[in-house]
Amino acid sequence: MEKYPDTVHLLEGASSHYMGIRSASRPGFELLIIWKIKIDEEGKVSPKLDLLTKVPRRALELDKNRVIETAPLSFRTLLGVLGIEAALESLIKLFCTEENN
Repeated sequence: MEKYPDTVHLLEGASSHYMGIRSASRPGFELLIIWKIKIDEEGKVSPKLDLLTKVPRRALELDKNRVIETAPLSFRTLLGVLGIEAALESLIKLFCTEENN
């Protein structure tokens, strides 16, 4: 969050259960990463992350390849391939990179 203050927001402060990734160059575009931590009887910790998209209605209408609709499933795949930290960093950098274009 400190690395990307214009892009990443913990909407409920430090104890937040979700993080917003906003596009400064495209108002109305936001990704919400929601996390839950599960601890089983043996003390094994299992994080679960989900992605929600917030985009303008017009963007949904123009999304013929259903990229926005399939983003949550694609995010789960990215988590499996890269791991939590690298997957989140990839999404954040995507939104930061577009600001420089």
